[in-house]
Amino acid sequence: MITSILLLVISFQLWAVELKFIGPCDDDFILKTQVTGDYPNVGELTVATLKHFKIPFQGSPEGISSVFGTPTGEEALEVVSPNEMRAYGWCYSIDGIAPEVYPHESPVYSHTKSIVWHYGFARYYNGQWVTQCTPAHTVKPKFLCED
Repeated sequence: MITSILLLVISFQLWAVELKFIGPCDDDFILKTQVTGDYPNVGELTVATLKHFKIPFQGSPEGISSVFGTPTGEEALEVVSPNEMRAYGWCYSIDGIAPEVYPHESPVYSHTKSIVWHYGFARYYNGQWVTQCTPAHTVKPKFLCED
C-alpha cells in the first residue's frame, strides 16, 4: 500500500505539460517551457506561466490578444487585395488538436503533453471567412516580419 502511494506521488511530481509559443515570422519557438502544477484549463495555465516569466501580455484566461508585442485591433488586420483580408491573433492547440472553444473552456488533463500557441490569421476572401488560425509564419506578413 505504501509503495503504491509513493509511486502515485512520484508520478504526479513528474507530470508536466510543455508550453510553447510560435511567433508570426518563423516556426522557431519564442518560448518553450515545461509547466508543472494543477491548472484547471489552458487559459489559467497560460496566464500563470506568462506572469511567472514576467512576459508582458494582454488578455486573460478567456483569451490572449497580445503577447511578445504582437499587434491588436485594426493594427492586426492586413488588407491583401480589394477582396481579401487577414485578421491576426493568437490560437492554441492541445496535443496537436485545435479545440473550437476559448482557452478557459479547455481542460488540462494529466495526460496532456503539449499546449502550443501560435500567431495565426483568419482569412476573409470574396465576402466569406474561409480559414482560421493559419500560422502567420506560413505567409510571413510584411507588416510584422520585415526588418
